[in-house]
Amino acid sequence: MKLLISGLGGSLFPYLHTSLSTEFEIHYVDADPQLKYLYPDLNFHLCPMVSDDNYWIVIKKLIDQFGIDFYIPLIDEEIVIAKRTVEGFSGVKVISPTADFSELCLNKFDLMQYLKKENISDVISYTGDNYNAELGFPIFIKPISGRGSRGIMKINDQSQLDAYYKLEGYKPEEILIQPLLTGIEYTVGALTNNLNDLLSISSKRIIKKKGITQIAVTENNPSIDAVVAKIVKVFKPCGPFNVQLIITPLNEIKIFEINPRFSTTTIMEIEGGIDPVRAYLDYYDTNYKGPIKSPLENLFLHRRWENIFYNA
Repeated sequence: MKLLISGLGGSLFPYLHTSLSTEFEIHYVDADPQLKYLYPDLNFHLCPMVSDDNYWIVIKKLIDQFGIDFYIPLIDEEIVIAKRTVEGFSGVKVISPTADFSELCLNKFDLMQYLKKENISDVISYTGDNYNAELGFPIFIKPISGRGSRGIMKINDQSQLDAYYKLEGYKPEEILIQPLLTGIEYTVGALTNNLNDLLSISSKRIIKKKGITQIAVTENNPSIDAVVAKIVKVFKPCGPFNVQLIITPLNEIKIFEINPRFSTTTIMEIEGGIDPVRAYLDYYDTNYKGPIKSPLENLFLHRRWENIFYNA
């Protein structure tokens, strides 16, 4: 079986490749030409940025040329387009949630409103253009549409908020403003097949985070499992997604983000005994009646630097 995966420059690699390469023929795309030196033995294909219309020409050409069976988009900006316009091209299937669910998740303000409406999670949220210091300070702000740590900041007073708009270049209507949540942060991987059967839930308590999770440990948490199961029942994602949440000192679960894709901590699930790619393929178009799986508990991830040298 042949896979096409985007975002080779991400922190999932090279672990993800090592775990999948014995079973699949894998092709990768990324816009960074230097990756050919980091991964000289991989099927790496240089492509334009996702924002370039030519990106999709390259993707479809590769799908057709190599007879790709499944395409795994790992870049937020490509997921909705991939699901709506690439799935079915030359028979390829896209491993991601539905386009509607993905679109909702990628608009963080709309997501907060829907989670509140469905009594799943309630985090007070304002857009910058409708905010008049109702929360006081400090506050937490981030782009309504964005990924990673881009534009995310703790703001301590009005002067910092004014400076943020000038320095970061965002318009107030593009910004989500929330109270500064305190508690224990978790990143939770969830896997449903294309029929929306829930296959696995993988909760990891974050110990250290800077942009991406650097240190984390797997935990089983029935309260988190119940919230994830409700998301699956209400929103019917039909694919892999990742929930970012905080459990407050009052044991309230506050969801502040959902990513409609595999996360950087998916490798913890694989190391803990769950292969989400294989599981998705095994139950594609096949109902799953078994128990919801969880990875080995108390498994730690500790990311570190690696020095790689090459002559370009």
